[in-house]
Amino acid sequence: MNAFSKKTDLTLLIVSTAAFILSVIVIAYSAVIFTFIQNLIETKVLHRPLNPAMIRQKITPFIGFPVFTVIFFDALFFVKFSKKAKIILIVQFFIAAALLTAVCAFSRCIQNMDSDMASEIMLAKECFTHKTFWPRSWYYSTEFRLLNTQLIAAPLFAFTSSWITVKVVSAIILCFALPLSLWFLLGTLGVKTLWIKLLCTLFVFVPWSRVMWGMVQFGNYYIPHIAMSFVYIGLFLSLAYSELSEKKRKTFCILFFALAFISGASGIRYILNFQLPIAVAIVSCVVYRLVNKKESFAFSRFFIKDRPVFYAVMNIFVSAFGYIVNSSVLSKLFYFLKYNDKKFNAIGDVSFSDVYRAVFEIFGYHSDALVFGPAGINNVMLYIAFIFFIVCFIVCIKKYESAHKRFFFIITAVMIVLNSFAIIHIEYGERYFIPSLVYCVPCFALFLESPDLSALKKYLAGLSLSVVLIAGAFITYIDILTSDGNLDKRAVCRFLDDRYDFGYATFWNANIFTMMTDGRLEFGNLYPDTIDGIDYIPEKFQCHLWLTPKRFYRDDYKANESVFFLVTQKEYDDSPERAVFKNGRQVYSDDFYRVFEFKNKKAFIDGF
Repeated sequence: MNAFSKKTDLTLLIVSTAAFILSVIVIAYSAVIFTFIQNLIETKVLHRPLNPAMIRQKITPFIGFPVFTVIFFDALFFVKFSKKAKIILIVQFFIAAALLTAVCAFSRCIQNMDSDMASEIMLAKECFTHKTFWPRSWYYSTEFRLLNTQLIAAPLFAFTSSWITVKVVSAIILCFALPLSLWFLLGTLGVKTLWIKLLCTLFVFVPWSRVMWGMVQFGNYYIPHIAMSFVYIGLFLSLAYSELSEKKRKTFCILFFALAFISGASGIRYILNFQLPIAVAIVSCVVYRLVNKKESFAFSRFFIKDRPVFYAVMNIFVSAFGYIVNSSVLSKLFYFLKYNDKKFNAIGDVSFSDVYRAVFEIFGYHSDALVFGPAGINNVMLYIAFIFFIVCFIVCIKKYESAHKRFFFIITAVMIVLNSFAIIHIEYGERYFIPSLVYCVPCFALFLESPDLSALKKYLAGLSLSVVLIAGAFITYIDILTSDGNLDKRAVCRFLDDRYDFGYATFWNANIFTMMTDGRLEFGNLYPDTIDGIDYIPEKFQCHLWLTPKRFYRDDYKANESVFFLVTQKEYDDSPERAVFKNGRQVYSDDFYRVFEFKNKKAFIDGF
């Protein structure tokens, strides 16, 4: 396409920027707009309360249309803008995304918090209290947190006692780890065009969906995994394929093997996510070359002199040593779950539709979206982006002349396949796909610089993927600002905060209240009885040693104080005959929760 003239370029840039600023202001005030319209309809028009979710479904498309229109217009004509205008457009999107991320985090922190996210700040507080980043007084979850969010969050408690402030500030700081680490990876891949690098770093900075917001941009849990993998693969490509100075090679080598050990020592997930795929991809390709070209096999030439194979194999040996340390040493010092006892699922436990839905929802697919609303149109764009991404990926993996770039595509393919196999057959979770799927972004950067792709393929892939990820992010911001996932908890939280210090609940109804009260309410987790996939209040008392301080479960901890037992109305209705309800005194009930009081911890435990 022919570029815009200088006058047209400047005019459209000014108009687009002005429209974008106005649309971002509308999004920033979307919560106020939503509340105003809801009150107007309820008090002036219908004179009765309405379901907020129904009103949100009708109103949010109108809030989102301005920004969606600007994004679609910029993406449609992006190729015709000058290089300078392209950079300005991307930078303004970046600034707006950073501001809206901060607005969402500060103004809707508790509204979008859950017990899993709250656990990260509880761990940070525990680290600060015990003056260590790795406290032995904590029950960890599925991995040991060697390099994780507490490294940023814990020191912030030195400046404030507000848990919300610590959460918000640490979330914003951690978000910048993604574009910085991706920038390093793109550099090692040889991506030269500045606007392409900026666009891709924007892609990993913004939340494509609510899933991404909860697990990455705000939840932060997968930021260390993703950032470490970007840096790690960048180091591998540099060591295996680039001619480095002696000093730089030594530095990269030390960092590479240090991260290999740390990854293995953290748990099996890092190994499965990016270390094993590197080894499988590189070794398989070299073996294929030997067989195909009928080359003779020599151990030293294969494992030592071949740099890619050497670093790929050593990466597994070092990470395996780290995992041995994790299983044999760290597991005795710290409490966390190990994968040594994991078993395969039965065939069919996870269906194709489960995986299909999970992957598309990560990329921003909205069910129940209005067909002609921004989210509905973005759903269609997602399918278009998927088709062109696959087409471009196949062409590049076959024809890319640069060895290290072609191997990067192969590593990405192996990463997605291996991780999907493990997720589907061993432990399924929608969020587990995220660390491998983010590699679509550096692949996209290579698409745009590929000499093997036609201009039309690049344009259609760029248009569709840019609209999906950027527009999806701003739709997500609107969703976050206009929703409240913890409205049901506010009344019971005030009741508990005024009367108690310690009590019990099942996990998803525990740590969130600790977060809501700046740590004043403490909860011991109760392990539920699970029957046919449904959790019930247990018949016998059993602690759930999960993401909480160990002292909560000591017999002498707050032993002489009255304790409470918090249950949802559903938990009560599903198990109304449990002895614990009869032995406690009900002191609170609303539409969502019930609270039972016991004389002390022993009385509660004996009540089962």
